[in-house]
Amino acid sequence: MAKYMREVRRMSTPEVFALDIGTRKIAGLLVTAAEDGFELREAVVEQQLPGAMADGQIHHIDAVAKVIRKIKHQLEESCGRTLHKVAVAAAGRSLRTEMGKSTLSLASNHRLSAQEVRALELDAVRAAVEKLSPDQQGGVMHSYLCVGYSVIQYYLDGEPIGSLEGHQGSTAQVEVIATFLPRIVIDSMSTALERAGLEMLSLTLEPIAAMHVVVPPTMRMLNIALVDVGAGTSDLAIAAEGTVKAYGMISYAGDAMTQGLAEHFLLDFKVAEQVKVGLKRGEPARCQDVFGNELSLSYEEVLAVLEPRIDTLAEKITAEILALNGSAPKGVILIGGGSRIPGLAERMAQKLNLPENLVRMRDRASLSSVRGCPHFNGPETITPIGIGCAHLDGRAMELIHVTVNDRHLQLLHMPTTTVADALLHAGLAPSELVGRPGSAFTVELNGRCITLPGSKGKPGVLTKNGEPCELGAPLADGDRLVVTPGQPGEPPQVTLAELLDAQALTVNIKCNGSPLEIRPLVAVNGEERPFDYLLQDRDKISLQPISTFRELFAVLGVPPRREIPFYLNGEEKRVYDTLELYVDGLPSSLDTAITSGLEVEYFHKPCTVKDLFPGTPQQPVPGIVVKVNGQEVELSHKEPPPVVNGREVSLDYVIKPQDRVEYTPSLTGALGAYIVTDIFRGYHPDEAFTARGGHILVNGVKAGFTTPIKHGDVVELVPYGAATGNS
Repeated sequence: MAKYMREVRRMSTPEVFALDIGTRKIAGLLVTAAEDGFELREAVVEQQLPGAMADGQIHHIDAVAKVIRKIKHQLEESCGRTLHKVAVAAAGRSLRTEMGKSTLSLASNHRLSAQEVRALELDAVRAAVEKLSPDQQGGVMHSYLCVGYSVIQYYLDGEPIGSLEGHQGSTAQVEVIATFLPRIVIDSMSTALERAGLEMLSLTLEPIAAMHVVVPPTMRMLNIALVDVGAGTSDLAIAAEGTVKAYGMISYAGDAMTQGLAEHFLLDFKVAEQVKVGLKRGEPARCQDVFGNELSLSYEEVLAVLEPRIDTLAEKITAEILALNGSAPKGVILIGGGSRIPGLAERMAQKLNLPENLVRMRDRASLSSVRGCPHFNGPETITPIGIGCAHLDGRAMELIHVTVNDRHLQLLHMPTTTVADALLHAGLAPSELVGRPGSAFTVELNGRCITLPGSKGKPGVLTKNGEPCELGAPLADGDRLVVTPGQPGEPPQVTLAELLDAQALTVNIKCNGSPLEIRPLVAVNGEERPFDYLLQDRDKISLQPISTFRELFAVLGVPPRREIPFYLNGEEKRVYDTLELYVDGLPSSLDTAITSGLEVEYFHKPCTVKDLFPGTPQQPVPGIVVKVNGQEVELSHKEPPPVVNGREVSLDYVIKPQDRVEYTPSLTGALGAYIVTDIFRGYHPDEAFTARGGHILVNGVKAGFTTPIKHGDVVELVPYGAATGNS
């Protein structure tokens, strides 16, 4: 009964098969969660086959799979059940980070939704991965798996902003930093596991796994460097401000020490490895060289050979730490089999200018929360134990299988994995789902640039397991996604009237009794266009308002005055008729401002024959009676009529271009009165006056032929030699 209860408790307790695939060794563990930490149920370590791996990368999949099968079989015999899934880790050197940006043009008055912001972020991730693998084929995530990203900054219309959701503007932009693992790392590991009869349960990074048990989150506020010195590589991770901020790797580790011993003492590599691992102070190392000679190597002798390489290793590691961290950290933790190398910690402390007690090797004894399998100890056990603990604590990434439009995908699953991540792996641009707005046009109005946005795109349809879902919906193993891409918007369809608000610019008046609609002058690219013209990209628009009557008459082709060429008595002349304007019945200037509702009359004031002779009286001169030498003489004025183009006309005749006018007004008419000469039209002087000439008196006063006379005047014509009335 007791045995049965133990089995029940064992089956109900979370347990994981963890595998650490190293360059020289593979460690397999069965780890279970306990009330106060973790328990190792079983632990098996096997040597890699020669050439199976180099520098942490699988070279011969079958050779690695063979050793994994061996470890799997031993653990199955120990636990009494078949193992199907395993938690593994990738080397930290495989991790890649890259920055990406994405920009979205927004329709006018459109507010950004959470879906659109998410799509914009994922487009930036696409841009980041394309920097890593610009020549990739088969989809945006063909070469790399995204294991997470963070937003560095949002921008709205070029200005930084804390959040984009709910905002409106012309452009939105996001900048992200994304983290990736090369697919080749995952694929080669997955294939080796499959050939060993296992399925990848979860994946983490070796430095993260080690950090999980050596530097828990409560310690990550401290700036601490973790160095896992393995056989082919030394992997680094830097903790600071509560997170693991950087990873690094150098291709120089324990094998470099082994190689130095093999070359100096002429040893087989395996023999040199045994000498290195078994090195103890005060105990000689006994071995055979490649010639069969028996050697007894003292501790000091071996250490003297190793020291130059130990110094090189310390120099390379500290240089990488400084490059990743920017300065010396507060302390360094060394793990991995290579951390046992004598004097390594002390040399690193010197090079980082740190106290020796702050550069320390940590081994199984430092993990107070892990019990069981006491034989599985040493600094090389930290990473495999961390792989199992990270999985049980939910810190690892699981591999899940989903379908996107019937395409089967395998991707890493984290607590933050969403539907959008699956679309990225399928090579679908999230912007295709959202439906981008149509391309915008830029036009120029009187030298000022104006952006005309395109229409909104039609959103696509996204379903998960037959139900509509959002890009940010969580993703689970076996989910089926169906994506119907959205339709992009159309370019803007904007007329001149819509851009300029033609109704507001139009003025209506009544002109010479008829309604007149006045609109501004509009030209597009130098040509006049109607208001229903559909604008095109890069159109240059010129708008000239009509604000005064002078501007209006210029448009109507009505000149302020007109030139009229004609002939007067055979001589070429020119006269002008002027434009007269009356606004609401009052004479007005041509510079009067135009406003709606005005009643306007205009005409050109004509030029008549009478206007050619300003002195010509406006009314006929009345007749008079005068006495000439005692005889009453009746005088009347009869002006000869003008002749235009051979036809008699009145003085009010309006002159037209090229008219031929014949007219000479009499002197009387010009003066507007009668003169002495006019009496000779009705009076004949005597022969003496006619023959000899004489004096002319008007009312007894000496006068001349042009002296004006009026009704009742007395005119005397006295020949020379005759007596005068006042002589």
